[in-house]
Amino acid sequence: STISAVTSKIILLLLSCLCLLSAAIFGLVGSYRVDVLRADLANANMARDAAEHRRVTQERELKTRETAVAGAEAKIAEAENKATKAQTELLKLQNEKAELQSKLDASRNEIASLQKRIGEAGPAASPSQNPDTASKPEQQPTTSRPSVQITQEPVKEATPPPLPQPKRRKIAPSKAPQVASTPEITSYSSAKALATFTPLPKYPPKVRSDGVTGNGVCIVSVDPASGRVTAASMAQSTGDSTLDKSAVNAFRKWRFKPGTVSKVRIPIEFTTTGASH
Repeated sequence: STISAVTSKIILLLLSCLCLLSAAIFGLVGSYRVDVLRADLANANMARDAAEHRRVTQERELKTRETAVAGAEAKIAEAENKATKAQTELLKLQNEKAELQSKLDASRNEIASLQKRIGEAGPAASPSQNPDTASKPEQQPTTSRPSVQITQEPVKEATPPPLPQPKRRKIAPSKAPQVASTPEITSYSSAKALATFTPLPKYPPKVRSDGVTGNGVCIVSVDPASGRVTAASMAQSTGDSTLDKSAVNAFRKWRFKPGTVSKVRIPIEFTTTGASH
């Protein structure tokens, strides 16, 4: 009996635990659903607020556009009114111009008729009577017509301009052709003191190893303004084209004092010891 009582109590305890556990599970599920519903409600409220904000913004933009359209329509109406007024004034001016033109034509016609009457009317001749025998007739008042005087402006006779006299061409006396003077060639001994940069020609190693030697003369042209060499050529070859080329390349780099020389004659000699001038 004691075991059965204990067993029944344990069973009741287990059942109560199961009930509590199921209640807790249902409570957790319910709270989760409540949280989900709250989140959905918050999202719905946010979406509603965003939609309301968009609606208010669109209404403001619509009002702004309506105001702009109303302003544009008012400007268009004002421009149309101005155009109508301008057309009315133009018609009025055209009517006034037509009236003035008609008055001017009438005045011209009247002037023409008056001139015609004056031309047709002849001079009135009055008979002469002797004052001793004839009695003077009674003088009747006469109406004098207004005389129209037509003045003619004097016409100036145009005098033809005088004919231009032929100009005599002055023939300048022909000058004898001047012969260009050739620049004077300065010797190296005289130009040595005037040179500021005088590099020696290079002795090519291959030609030097072959024992090729020779001497020659190079003529260089100098710009007097700057003192730079403008041209160089061999007046007397060294006997080898390689040595001539080396000498010309070196002498083209020479510099002289400006305004001193224009052409210089430079001797060059290639020996086994090197180049010298």
